[in-house]
Amino acid sequence: MTPAAGLRVLVAAMREPWPLNSGGRLHLHHVLRTLATQADVTLLLPGHPRFPDRIPTGVRCFSTGSAVPPAAPARRRPCDPLDWAERHFGPRPALAEWLARHGRRYDAILLNGAVLGQLIRWCPRPVIWNPQDELVLATWRDLENGGWRARLAGLRRAALYAAYERAVAQRAAATVFVSRVDAAWARRWCGDARLAVIANGVDHDYFRPADRPPRPGTVAFIGSLEFPPNIDAVTRFVADVWPALHAADSGRRLLIVGRSPVPAVRALAAVPGVAVHADVPDVRPFLAEAAVVVVPTRKGGGLKNKILEACAVGRPVVASPRALGGLTARPGRELLVADSARDWQAKVARLLDHPEFAAALGAGGRAWVRAAHSWERTGAQFYALLAAAAARHPRRGSSGAGPAAHTSTRATHYARLRLRPASAAPLTVAEELACR
Repeated sequence: MTPAAGLRVLVAAMREPWPLNSGGRLHLHHVLRTLATQADVTLLLPGHPRFPDRIPTGVRCFSTGSAVPPAAPARRRPCDPLDWAERHFGPRPALAEWLARHGRRYDAILLNGAVLGQLIRWCPRPVIWNPQDELVLATWRDLENGGWRARLAGLRRAALYAAYERAVAQRAAATVFVSRVDAAWARRWCGDARLAVIANGVDHDYFRPADRPPRPGTVAFIGSLEFPPNIDAVTRFVADVWPALHAADSGRRLLIVGRSPVPAVRALAAVPGVAVHADVPDVRPFLAEAAVVVVPTRKGGGLKNKILEACAVGRPVVASPRALGGLTARPGRELLVADSARDWQAKVARLLDHPEFAAALGAGGRAWVRAAHSWERTGAQFYALLAAAAARHPRRGSSGAGPAAHTSTRATHYARLRLRPASAAPLTVAEELACR
């Protein structure tokens, strides 16, 4: 199917694509923007957007309005993986109702985010599921530092996530991850389901090479400072790596930049040489100032936009092996990879002490990211998946209701679901990723 054929795409998402203050919103914004140049795109949200004027040009937007109140919970515990996901993440009856009633108007449906995979049984058209990050991988990495009770609970949760991913992936026309590492983990339990890897892009018009040289001795960490993997990464870096770097040269500075820093991150400002910059409107001045950008991530999964953005502005990057997450950058040519604290200290110090080497590495990183990562390429790959799915299941008209469209069936289904308690524990890393 070609763009001229008028591919009609429905994109269902949990959050609107603005502001661009998280990886999930950034991804959704650019996927919508690029898809709208090739297809007729409609965005479905559970609530009215706060920034309707920021919806990408050419994208229609519908909302389900107020949530449909679920019926009284049943006593028995659901055992179907999709039922469990609705209990775990919270049911979405209003979205299910809208999809079942109006989904036949479209050629293909894109369910954006891991949470919305639960709605696949209410979709009357072929579905591309876009969880982006693999939930079991994030859960597994989160178990490394917990006690035995937390590990047992995490193992149980990981097993349920695997069953959920398998159940959705087997029904979907394709399931999309942003990294080869995430897709390889999902392959273990998704059987012969079609898995695709579509990497994030970077806005090369926005993240241009800095127009001034970096400030000598300046190291930067940039990311959401309420996201658990980032909290773990920056606090460990300050504790294990920064003291030796600062002791070697007291003029060195570490800039920690991002939104909504938790108290543990704010407290790092008391460490000599460390400055915390919260909720800045634009990270580019900090990238321009940095002589080195560090990405010491140990937890989570997916693909690190902070690496792509730093490389796009031509700044040298030192990243952990896990932060590299399936990227095709070549260590030593486009960025450096460090593992132990001593390795981190040596590689960051080398870049700070040898600006010519740092500039060459930054130039290599920029050449790599321009060749390998653009949102236009990302959008074209999503379009190809959606068009192929629509071609295999051509639309036969928008009237009529399939099995999923019976209101009584949905009412019965939601009557036997329990809601997640309002006093639930803080979200795990996997749940944070799922809700993006």
